[in-house]
Amino acid sequence: MRVRQWLCGALMSVVAAGCQDTSVATEEVVVDLSRRGVEISPAMYGLFFEEINHAGDGGLYAELVQNRSFEEDVIPKGYRVDGLKLRPVARKYHLTGEVRDRSFEWHGGKVRAWSLKAGDPSAASMRLTQDRPKFATAPNNLEVTVRGSQSPVQVINEGYWGMGLKKGERYHLRTILRLAPGYRGTVVAKMLSASGDVLALAPVACPADGEWHDVKLVLTPSATDGKASLALEFNAPGKAWLDYVSLFPEQTFKQRPNGLRKDVAEMLAGLRPAFFRWPGGCVVEGITLDNRFEWKKTLGDPAARPGEYSTWGYRCSYGFGYYEMLQFCEDVGAKAMFVCNVGLGCQFRMGDASSEGDIPYYIQDCLDAIEYALGDTSTQWGARRAADGHPAPFPLQYVEIGNENWGPEYDRRFDLFYQAVKKKYPQLTLIYNEMPERNGPMRITKTDMVDPHYYVAPEFFFRNTDLFDDYERGKHTVYVGEYACNRGVGGGNMLAALSEAAFIGGMEKNGDLVRMASYAPLLENRNNRKWPTNLIWFDSEQVVGRASYYVQQMAAENKPTYTVPNDKVLKGAGTAAYPSGHVGFGSWMTQVEFKDIKLISGGKPVPLSLEDFSRRSGAWKYEGKVLSQVSNEAGTQYILNGVDSQDFVLECKARKMGGSEGFLLYFGMTGNGQDGYMYNIGGWGNSKVMLQQIANSNRGKVLAERPYEGLETGLWYDLKLIVSPHKSELYVNGVRMLSHEPAPVPLQFVASGYDEPRGELVLKVVNATETPYPVTFRLKGAGDVVPDGQVITLAADSALAENSFEEPRKITPVVSAYGDFGRKFTYEFRPFSYTILRIKAEKETLPET
Repeated sequence: MRVRQWLCGALMSVVAAGCQDTSVATEEVVVDLSRRGVEISPAMYGLFFEEINHAGDGGLYAELVQNRSFEEDVIPKGYRVDGLKLRPVARKYHLTGEVRDRSFEWHGGKVRAWSLKAGDPSAASMRLTQDRPKFATAPNNLEVTVRGSQSPVQVINEGYWGMGLKKGERYHLRTILRLAPGYRGTVVAKMLSASGDVLALAPVACPADGEWHDVKLVLTPSATDGKASLALEFNAPGKAWLDYVSLFPEQTFKQRPNGLRKDVAEMLAGLRPAFFRWPGGCVVEGITLDNRFEWKKTLGDPAARPGEYSTWGYRCSYGFGYYEMLQFCEDVGAKAMFVCNVGLGCQFRMGDASSEGDIPYYIQDCLDAIEYALGDTSTQWGARRAADGHPAPFPLQYVEIGNENWGPEYDRRFDLFYQAVKKKYPQLTLIYNEMPERNGPMRITKTDMVDPHYYVAPEFFFRNTDLFDDYERGKHTVYVGEYACNRGVGGGNMLAALSEAAFIGGMEKNGDLVRMASYAPLLENRNNRKWPTNLIWFDSEQVVGRASYYVQQMAAENKPTYTVPNDKVLKGAGTAAYPSGHVGFGSWMTQVEFKDIKLISGGKPVPLSLEDFSRRSGAWKYEGKVLSQVSNEAGTQYILNGVDSQDFVLECKARKMGGSEGFLLYFGMTGNGQDGYMYNIGGWGNSKVMLQQIANSNRGKVLAERPYEGLETGLWYDLKLIVSPHKSELYVNGVRMLSHEPAPVPLQFVASGYDEPRGELVLKVVNATETPYPVTFRLKGAGDVVPDGQVITLAADSALAENSFEEPRKITPVVSAYGDFGRKFTYEFRPFSYTILRIKAEKETLPET
């Protein structure tokens, strides 16, 4: 598809600057160095880690053997396997009381990643047992029976889609095994190439006495191979049991034992992270509480760690555990962020809740985790940290209480956790999962930070660089803990990266409120993409940073001390339109009823089946021709199937039966209810009518609003929503309350700040059009300006361009000199580019603004 056509479609029918024939005119932008804006947090840019896409096992964690402890076939407590599906025990969803019966990915009945090679298949066999386990916490072992064979029998591990071995480097093998008395043969460890050639071998010294032996040795391959494997070879009849088989490169990041893959870790360090969030992500909660991530089980001997089935379809070995995470933070100079479980299972999955009596257990577990990182060695968990090899405290600064939890039960538990943690560790920054409505009431007593998440299409980030401009200051700060452009951009492309660059500029502009941010997800093994777009790709041989990676790197490396204002006017070209989408109904902390629902399109009634929905959240029922919602949840949805339009009239009657707010009418919605638009009648404590854009289930920017006298409980209201491609209007009882016309998407942005230690003005410019963008800058309030400065440019030939394993550096920053800076200068920015200008400039004395 041609870029011009694609841009016009992907940005919701917006005619971007590159979509029409226009002459290129120079724009003037005044940057006012005489005014000091807001400080940009030293902790602004950090990393989010979750075991997803084999980010840790088979990725950042340097272990080369998959299923090293033979625990990957362990079914979580209370679950059952049904073919290739894993089924949890049906659980009650704590928000609505519904009993959820769902299924999740399972890999099948084989011993994962292990195979048996014998000249005669009947001469050998293998099976999992729990016979005399070495570690009760990881009881599985592999029993190998050799009945007799003319050729040796090999037990082979394939690694994670092949082991990446490098010629001449040392690899440490550790295996815990026992040989049955009477075994008269040898055991040999071999590194095998993809074609089966022997790259290295060494004998495994183990007496045949029926006892466990922990054997360690070094292998050095004679050639480089990205698809190698590891074999243990037996050459005589008898039995052997393998409890643990591990292979680590000696050259881990910072040479840490049980450490991290050097090239992947260096990519993370290259982002200069100020903090590192761990362990997730949805793994924190688990599909149910029975398989939540448990940090205490990640400590100690890796061979004794049980691991846990991940919410993302495979088992996490717990190899990259709490200690390893804290050590990595220390190694890269980052503060640690620990995410705790509040006794709630993943609300996007089963959504179970612990009993009231178990809440103190979860609070104590959080306190124990903090003590492990920070406690004196005289404390229980501080002593355990010292015993693990690190007597000094680790750099833990942040605790996120829960992960993507919401609702009254979470709010109640948050208050309990906040009070308990703050009392003992007042120096820590504690984080709440939700972003409250703009300037709306908090549903919790107090928090230090809030954590909204944004997984969106490019259009949302381009439109919402001012998202945080009008939020009330002083109650808390904001950590944008997960954000990425991942809708309509495939695995990621340049347009996605440029939209993120624009949004980053908006976050920096609001640096007094937005103090931290982290892209998510961080890592992806190319063989296991569970999430549509991820920042860094890798396989057993190679690591690739996407264009978005370099946007993150450029922003972090060129973070100003504070912002300075500029007068850039955001405007788009051409016309804009609402997307075609679903319609629906909802409520906000209110019980509601809807009836007499009619939809007209093209002057004709559209048949509706009100029992046919594509998305339902809340406690809904349809009976007696009345659609009702009876829970007190925030943001309930009933999105109808069979309607996909941008030109219609929706009419209905609605009444409020109880609660604090009012009705919601949705349009232009995706079928999953995550993206679209929402008219909110009676919002903000029953005081306003608003139109809001929804992205990734977040109520984003308020597009239009007006005061409202409030809805009366029990009274029917006539609602009428008129939507055309270029306008929407809401009527209540025949009176037009709001109207809105979508504006074109802006695609050119200027962010400006001052780097005080270096005495430099920093200009960050996004040009997401296919034409050059010439700008004349006038530096107001500047003293001497040095003509010679630096330009850092990330550019592509197309909005669709992206790095790849074949061209890993197709889109990378280019640093060049520029010799014509001054109080007034002109610079032409390349099409599809993110450019940073660094200009040595004296400034006048700056008053606070």
